[in-house]
Amino acid sequence: MLQITIASAVALSDEQKKKLETGMQKKHPQEELSFVYQLQPQLLGGLSVSMAGKLYDASVRARLNQLAAKL
Repeated sequence: MLQITIASAVALSDEQKKKLETGMQKKHPQEELSFVYQLQPQLLGGLSVSMAGKLYDASVRARLNQLAAKL
């Protein structure tokens, strides 16, 4: 079983969760997936997805950090 942890700045609606889960199932059709949702207000917005030891960070905080590093 592949555990996927999804962190967001605000609580996701059931519809948003379903869309995320459906999309992940399509990308990993051979895997049984388990979803864990976390609230992390420090992200400011967007999502952070962790699975199989990898982090996919599409949060506002990550983007601001990227911009600050370029200045």
